[in-house]
Amino acid sequence: SAALVGGANVVAPVNLEARDEARRLDIVVRELKYAWQQSDEDVKIYVSFDQDEEELAGGVGEERVEVEYGEWSVLLLIRSRVEGRTPFGLRLGDFHRRLDPERCKCTVRSSRITLKLVKQVKEHWWNLLQHVPLHADAN
Repeated sequence: SAALVGGANVVAPVNLEARDEARRLDIVVRELKYAWQQSDEDVKIYVSFDQDEEELAGGVGEERVEVEYGEWSVLLLIRSRVEGRTPFGLRLGDFHRRLDPERCKCTVRSSRITLKLVKQVKEHWWNLLQHVPLHADAN
């Protein structure tokens, strides 16, 4: 379910129980690119809709967005408008420090999705993730 907050839709998490990990992807997804920034209190993950001209560019309704938070990870899925097409997905795991899943939120705007990930301890993170891959693919 979603609620309108300041002209943007806030998506309720799929699983309200606090847990260590958001579930792992058990389906094939089209990977989403993201940008991030932080304050001492939270990390914001920005997923822009301009990365896919065909399906995301016109915006995404909150009914297509699914999000799940864990203390160490987050999972974002965007279902395709086209029945049977591979969804878009982003799973970030092994954060630098723990999140507070109950205070995290997902906001859907006209041009992007913003995930606000609230840190359990107020501090600066040197990296978003504990293990930063040297390269995305080893092919």
